Amino acid sequence: MSNWERQYREEVSALASPQQLDAQILQQAKHYQHKKDIGRLLSRVSLSGTATAALLLLVHPAQLLGALAPGRIPEGEVQISNPTKLQWQAPVLPAIPKEDPWVSLHSQVAAGNYIALCREWRTRRKAFADAPLPRELRKRAQKHCRILPKP
Repeated sequence: MSNWERQYREEVSALASPQQLDAQILQQAKHYQHKKDIGRLLSRVSLSGTATAALLLLVHPAQLLGALAPGRIPEGEVQISNPTKLQWQAPVLPAIPKEDPWVSLHSQVAAGNYIALCREWRTRRKAFADAPLPRELRKRAQKHCRILPKP
C-alpha cells in the first residue's frame, strides 16, 4: 500500500458521525419508498400511443379522399393510368380557339401596307380604347407611323 492510501485510511477512520445524526438519517431513509409498477405505467403509455397511431392511420384524410393503393381498384371506378394523380382535381377542358380580330390588320402589315395600321393606331391613341393594339402591331406602328399634330 502506498503512502497516500495509508494516510487516507487513517483520516477516514478518524472521522465519525454523531450517533444522533445516524439515527435521523436512518429515520428519513425508512420513509423513502421505491416506485412500484413502473412497468405497468410504461405499458399503458405505449398501448395508448399505439392505439392513437392506429386511429390516425384509419382516419387519415387520404383514406377519406379515396386515395388508391398501388394495385387496388375500388368497385365502380375506372382505372387511372397514373395512380398518383389526385382524383379530386377537375378535368382540364380543351381550349376553344377564338377568332383574332386583328387578322386583317396583320395581313395588311405583312403585305407592307401601313395605312390602315396607322389610322387604327391614331384612333386608339385618341380614344383611349379598352382594347389596345396587340404589342407587335403597336411596335410596328411606333416605328412606321408619324404622329400628326391635332387639327
